[in-house]
Amino acid sequence: MNEMHLQQLLDSYAEKMDSGSNPEHRETYKWSAVSYFQKYWDVDADNFGEMFKAAFEESINHIDVPSFQPLAGVKYLCRRGEENMERVRRAFKALLAADSAHPEKLQSAVEDFVAEMNRHLQEVAPDKWKYHQEISSALLYRSCADPDNNYMFGESEVKAFTGFLGVRDEVFPPGSDTPDLAAYYRLCDAVAAELHLHPHLLQMVSEVLEAEADNADDSSVTEVDGENHILVYDLIHCAKSYHLYDELSENMPEAVAEHSAGEGDPDSLRIAQQLSELQARKEELQAQRDALDYPELSGTELTHKKYGKGKVSSQSGRYLTVDFEKHGERKFLLPEALTKGFFPGAPESALGQCGAIATLDESILAAQREIELLLVQQNRVD
Repeated sequence: MNEMHLQQLLDSYAEKMDSGSNPEHRETYKWSAVSYFQKYWDVDADNFGEMFKAAFEESINHIDVPSFQPLAGVKYLCRRGEENMERVRRAFKALLAADSAHPEKLQSAVEDFVAEMNRHLQEVAPDKWKYHQEISSALLYRSCADPDNNYMFGESEVKAFTGFLGVRDEVFPPGSDTPDLAAYYRLCDAVAAELHLHPHLLQMVSEVLEAEADNADDSSVTEVDGENHILVYDLIHCAKSYHLYDELSENMPEAVAEHSAGEGDPDSLRIAQQLSELQARKEELQAQRDALDYPELSGTELTHKKYGKGKVSSQSGRYLTVDFEKHGERKFLLPEALTKGFFPGAPESALGQCGAIATLDESILAAQREIELLLVQQNRVD
């Protein structure tokens, strides 16, 4: 692994988080998704389908996109009668039972789960291709259930990351159709260990999660990532999604360069056209978003649903510090602090500004997720 490249990437990631120069960065949903999942997950629940639906209720829009809906696929199968639901339960039990400390068992469990679930879908609904499971969804389920021993995975993001660090062939062996999960976990373990040497970065992440916890009135979001495994994947995801590689080098490694569509290939041309349209749409939305400022609330008196009366003692961009009469200072994030109703009675103008920002942020994130899924498809076609 190229240690210098990793240090550069960590520094760039920390700089983005510290400077607030990345206003579209709304990635705390990963921690929130795991936190919410663990409140409801019970593989032995009487109704597995209803339990699964509840466990992902708060995060489904961040995971399922129009072209790829693994969560919808699980719920669909569970609605097709008791026998189908029990078959899904058995597949999940086998997936989660594998010990990640034994690489061959992890690889086998993930591949067996994907194969079994897709066989099941093919039998029940052969036309529902977007409901199929992939390695990314299998590792998502394992990471939500046991984040301290697993890592999330996205093919295009991990290919970019491993290419930048010079270890792509280790994680994606030439000639293999699947990644080497043991190699991927070893790489992630090394990155997690390196994070302990960056206390400033860890402190910034802690502050962001504490603000999210205050917004949601739920401290569990700060407690689900004791080993920084979610943070490792956030680094991998954000490095590609927010173009950190571009900023680190004028000559990007081949593995992180954009893939060009093959001439004359209908699938490649279709994907290329969709990508072009989505990129244009995202740029249009981003331009609208860049034109909006967060409301200036310094000195404003606010009333929080839980903490009562307080006054905004300081504001830095989207970060608010509110000094409450009975609870001292607490940090909050805009626009969520207002759009989620934690400060009833906030100024109407501020509510309007935050509502517009939240709507655009959600649209930008949805466009980005569709772009990422299309890039995965493009990788396969190419």
